[in-house]
Amino acid sequence: MINFKNKKILVTGASSGIGRQIAIQLSELGAKLVLIARDRARLEETLSMMKEPTKHIAFAYDLQEIDGIANLVSSCVTIDGLKFDGLVHAAGIPSIYPFKMLDYKTNEKVFKINTFSGLEIVRHLSKKSNSNDSTAIVFFSSIVVDMFLKGQISYIISKATLDAIAKPLSLELAKRNIRINTIIVGGVQTKMVKDTQIFRDLKNNETDPYTTSNICRFLKPEEVANMVIFLLSDVARYIVGENYFIDGGNFR
Repeated sequence: MINFKNKKILVTGASSGIGRQIAIQLSELGAKLVLIARDRARLEETLSMMKEPTKHIAFAYDLQEIDGIANLVSSCVTIDGLKFDGLVHAAGIPSIYPFKMLDYKTNEKVFKINTFSGLEIVRHLSKKSNSNDSTAIVFFSSIVVDMFLKGQISYIISKATLDAIAKPLSLELAKRNIRINTIIVGGVQTKMVKDTQIFRDLKNNETDPYTTSNICRFLKPEEVANMVIFLLSDVARYIVGENYFIDGGNFR
């Protein structure tokens, strides 16, 4: 049975959706969690849903502030003196703009949160002073990278970057057996997705009318969390630099 007793794991985007569910399930498996998100109140809600809430730590932080991430990671370690054994970068924002309306500031915000903040966290977390050998890292990508949708250029590029760097970054960190994998996710029943028109178009919130697959449906956050847990665990210690799809059979 997979368990994370005596393991310390950092989860970004933990105030809602997939990040929140990952934190909840990891706490049930014995992990000590450090949660990061912008909204302090929603982080406290996440903590209240977790097993042994007082065991875990929450930092309210805006990941657009890239220059402060070094101090953030250091603070996450010094607060209890324990190094990290894992990282899940679940923080992310959508971006739907026609190309003619897309400006540098919009691109910068999307890349800072979806991509650059994750890389900066890894840069500092991977130091010997901040993490143990064999630390496991999971990034999140999206099936839109292969769907060529209009109006999502910033989002697609920010996620495709994470797909591309899993292998070379794992190679650079191989001396410490730090491994990075990316999960490429389909539609998930989070508040962000439920607020979109495509979700409202679904029949019984199950079958996606735009897919050729009869088994395709919107995923539940716990189903995605299960894959994260597998990739973080020692069971997956020989899975390195891979991109894993979990999309319910979405063959668009």
